[in-house]
Amino acid sequence: MKKVGLIIICGLLLIGFSALAQAHVLWINLYESYTHPPGHAMVSIGWGHTVPMDDFLKTEFGKMELDSFALYDPDLNKQEIPQPDASVWKKEEKSLSGMKIRVGDVYARRLTLTENTKPGTYQVAAVGKKMFFTMYLDKNGKKRAVPKPMNEVKEAKKILASVYYQSWAKAFTAVSKWTEPKPLGFKLELTPMTDLSKVHVGDLVPIKVTFMGRPLSCGGDTIYTMNATSPAFGNPDWFHLSSYIINGKAQFRVPAAGQWVVWVYVKQDVSPEKGPKELVGKCTSIYFASSLSFNAKP
Repeated sequence: MKKVGLIIICGLLLIGFSALAQAHVLWINLYESYTHPPGHAMVSIGWGHTVPMDDFLKTEFGKMELDSFALYDPDLNKQEIPQPDASVWKKEEKSLSGMKIRVGDVYARRLTLTENTKPGTYQVAAVGKKMFFTMYLDKNGKKRAVPKPMNEVKEAKKILASVYYQSWAKAFTAVSKWTEPKPLGFKLELTPMTDLSKVHVGDLVPIKVTFMGRPLSCGGDTIYTMNATSPAFGNPDWFHLSSYIINGKAQFRVPAAGQWVVWVYVKQDVSPEKGPKELVGKCTSIYFASSLSFNAKP
């Protein structure tokens, strides 16, 4: 059986919640080019570990799909960004070097300003489809992983763990001026509390973190952290910044210029006693993931 390409299941199930920095992360790359009129911004999807690019969302081993990839104007008017043809990732060519050349798509798109572009902060957001991942022992005692709920894995001798997973990602661009971005209503959402268009090395970047519309916070038996990484700091050697989330807020001081990706995970156990009822028997835990990305100046 082919190994499931979405390695997030291995990260979630094998290394544990305390080391989730090693699991796959979904993020948005956004680079502004407003020097020459009319001006534009380039956006693409990041997936994996290494910022800004690690892998395609869809590969021969498995796929991560999006429910939505959209642009929101300062008033939250939504415009869907076209997603690529699903057949693109299946194309493959052989090379004389002995390495396979895989054709794919990183969802690269250009956002061009027009005379009708409103001043203010625009948000680009991606919503991942709900997914199941199950790790189990087959009848020969070998570990396997499949993108299915555990009740659909008929060949399992023993279920090791099963996860229900959903992710969100956001990035921002300010046209003429920065305006406070409004929440988009995601289950787990990160919203900047400062002007991300003017972040420099040494600046403190506070971020609001909400879960189910309420401020997320460390409690007596749960510790939530916000993590941040950059190609200039901690990427891809697993060293990253981490901040406790207290009363819906986390923050860190930017130590290096360049692109930064900030992410948060929330885990919930599933049981007949605690529910949710619709997931009992399908998985053992729920993981929600959300990211925010921005670029810091020297």
